[in-house]
Amino acid sequence: MRITWQDGALTAALLFFGLAGTRFAARLQGGEPLDALAYALIVVAACGLLFRSVRPLWTVLVTITPIVVYLALGYPFGPILVSGVAAIYAVAVYARVELAAAGALLYALAILPWWNDSLTSWITWSAGWILLPGAAGVLMKLRRRSAVDVRERTAISERLRLAQEVHDVVGHGLSVIAMQAGVALYVLDKDPAKARASLEAIRDTSKEALDGLRSELDTLRGSAPLTPAITLDDLPALAARMREAGLEVSVEVAGIELPDTHQLAVYRIVQESLTNVLRHSSPGVTASVRVYTVRDELVVHVTDTGTPTDFTEGHGIAGMRSRAEALGGTLEADSAHGFSVIARIPLPA
Repeated sequence: MRITWQDGALTAALLFFGLAGTRFAARLQGGEPLDALAYALIVVAACGLLFRSVRPLWTVLVTITPIVVYLALGYPFGPILVSGVAAIYAVAVYARVELAAAGALLYALAILPWWNDSLTSWITWSAGWILLPGAAGVLMKLRRRSAVDVRERTAISERLRLAQEVHDVVGHGLSVIAMQAGVALYVLDKDPAKARASLEAIRDTSKEALDGLRSELDTLRGSAPLTPAITLDDLPALAARMREAGLEVSVEVAGIELPDTHQLAVYRIVQESLTNVLRHSSPGVTASVRVYTVRDELVVHVTDTGTPTDFTEGHGIAGMRSRAEALGGTLEADSAHGFSVIARIPLPA
């Protein structure tokens, strides 16, 4: 059980207010000077707030009990009642709503036998000094819960984004490595130079994949990424790696100024599309990449010359679609004529 400094500060304020203000309240009401027992009850009622954030039900019981005893002994109404108000607010913030309502009702009924005015006055007092603090506590609890939900949703979205980045980086790298390894094994005895080139491509691709993975892990840890931002200027290098792996690719990119988020999304869509072609196409299939604008839309069109076939959307296509939709766009995949991926993303203002 850990008591916070806020709990201690509130308790100290209630102690000061109760001990200093009750004497003047007694004078104003024409009552007798308070004795040691009255002050002891004021101290106990205030000290109940020490546990408000860790044991809110204790706070209600420890605070309301001395208030009831105080009033039963005929002491005048005074600042001790403020401790009850703080206890109702605390139980509304830190406990369940039904427990807060029960505490508020208990406090109101505890006051009733010693209330000298009319029932209407008691109801009005209860509404102002009990129901309003309780309602304020419930609203504060809902606000805190909403803030926590927003942070959790943000954290989940960031984890999903990182998972998608890792999927794209590692999936692409492993596909290229597997293809190059197959080429190296095939020509190892016949063409050592070609085998060497394939091994060098494996080395470069694995290094790039590891750098990308390390960058995402550093982002997850909160440190600065090790690699620069990916842009459309990196598409030719991507196509070159695909050619080295055996997939002939043509790239046509219009001169477009785009934010980093758009450029990264376009690159990852093209990367995943070409990786899928490399994985699933037969030998001799070629692919083309076109990135251009039509009016106020950015269009990313990746297609290959493979045989038309049915397909089932997997994580790769779902990830590409989520990237496009995150920027307000759409993505369509079609296998009627080879396989094509078309993403349409609104241009930023």
